[in-house]
Amino acid sequence: MFYSPSTGGFYDPAIHRDVPTDAVAISRERYGELLAARSAGKLIASDRTGRPIVKARRFTVDELRQRAIAAVKAEARRRILAVASLERQANDNAAIALEAFAPGGADLSAALDRRARIDAIRAASNAIEAQIARMPAANLTDFDPSTHPNWPDPR
Repeated sequence: MFYSPSTGGFYDPAIHRDVPTDAVAISRERYGELLAARSAGKLIASDRTGRPIVKARRFTVDELRQRAIAAVKAEARRRILAVASLERQANDNAAIALEAFAPGGADLSAALDRRARIDAIRAASNAIEAQIARMPAANLTDFDPSTHPNWPDPR
């Protein structure tokens, strides 16, 4: 296996006929380590001898905000699905709509309770995202949305 500092790519001579002249040999084990690091968001660069090294990626404040918002959305989805599956939500919505158009005295208390809990999670998610828009980069680096105090009590 080879790594080329000029292309930033990996080359397997069993697959690639043209390996760049600056490519340096690396073990399959090192190749696996480098791919794992890249998958974890790290950068692969080369040292002064051309050997591949792992570097921490530096994110802009906007990128940190995007990552934090994505984490909040994932946490909100997790919490909403803990309240009710997508199927349960669809059935609740249908029952609520049917009752609105043809009142028949159906007991909607459980469906309305789930709807209220889901709405509270969505409102909390929106409030957390608004806070993220104003956070400095230092607060965004290790942001953990799962412990944010805005989330409603899961009951």
